[in-house]
Amino acid sequence: MALSEFEALPGSLLAARRSRTPLLVGICFVVLVVVGLVVFKALTGPSWTLNGHQVPASVVDTQAGPAHCGWGSATFLTLGWPLGTHAQSSAQSRQYIRDPNGVIPTTGLRSRFGLNAELPPDARPTGYQDGNTKLYLAPSDEGNVVYLVNGTSIERWPRSDPMTLCS
Repeated sequence: MALSEFEALPGSLLAARRSRTPLLVGICFVVLVVVGLVVFKALTGPSWTLNGHQVPASVVDTQAGPAHCGWGSATFLTLGWPLGTHAQSSAQSRQYIRDPNGVIPTTGLRSRFGLNAELPPDARPTGYQDGNTKLYLAPSDEGNVVYLVNGTSIERWPRSDPMTLCS
């Protein structure tokens, strides 16, 4: 019996293996796509929402600092400004920086990063949040810092003006 005749026999082991191959390839493809989406999401930063609805990155965006400049431990928050603006350029944006390791040059920072900060009495939630982290502004220092609050943890992120860029 030739191999091709054997393969054609119903119930043969080789025929069963070949009929499962497309299914296994399909399953592997779906798994790779899902893993890729999870990794992409982890690398592109948090999903900010306003009243439970996701907002585009042109309104609120958080990105890790560029590793090639040695700023990988820092986080950049960019807000369309005035708050809620779909920024089309840096002129319509404000940049704030979380830098717990002090890797970012302080030139242009309007304040210092505060890991265990206190909210000023006039601080109010903006409605923007990423998971349990909420964005607060205080009119008394709105042009200088924003506050990120997660439960009892409060951080003060200084504004960078002009924006900090890596060359």
